[in-house]
Amino acid sequence: MSNALPGRPVDPQKLERILDAVLESFAEGDLHFTIEGTARRAGVSKGTIYRHFSNADALLEAVLERLYQQIAGQAPNDPGDAQGVRAQLVALGMQLLDFLAGDQGVRIMRTVIAHGARHPAHGELIYRTGPIAFIRRAAEYLEQAQRLGQLKVDRPEERAEQLIGMWKGSMVNGLLMNGRALPDEAEKRRRVESAVDLLLCALKAQPAS
Repeated sequence: MSNALPGRPVDPQKLERILDAVLESFAEGDLHFTIEGTARRAGVSKGTIYRHFSNADALLEAVLERLYQQIAGQAPNDPGDAQGVRAQLVALGMQLLDFLAGDQGVRIMRTVIAHGARHPAHGELIYRTGPIAFIRRAAEYLEQAQRLGQLKVDRPEERAEQLIGMWKGSMVNGLLMNGRALPDEAEKRRRVESAVDLLLCALKAQPAS
């Protein structure tokens, strides 16, 4: 996650303040992501940051990985049955929309997208650590269900991407453009559950003849 430099380890609370400072700056629309700016916002010295992160890229990657873990959680547990697979996918979708369709998440995404467009290397990192990693997590659920004989999945990552696309639809673009209001809990759940049910119906394993 980071390329720590030799020296005294960083206090865990300071480390959290450092990571929070980056997200706060993105939520406020600050496109100028720097070690110096992060240190000021977190109330620590640049040396404190450099004791844990060798450069801005390593710090950004740590922020993105923590955010990803908060949204996607850990690897899926044994779902037990088809209803378990559905419940796990619904939970994953709700976690994603709670972030993408929440006020802070929308503000963070606007800045992250603009930052990535201005800094191609960071854009690649953001894409790999965010959207692509989340697709792979959703694919893990589908692959596990296939191993249990509950689904028949030909291309797990492609199917996962299609599912996530249905979850987001045009809603996320509308939010990023400030073209629509934030959805309520009922709308998010309806969107997530209907997409999961549609995919599971399409991928349901056929009984052996």
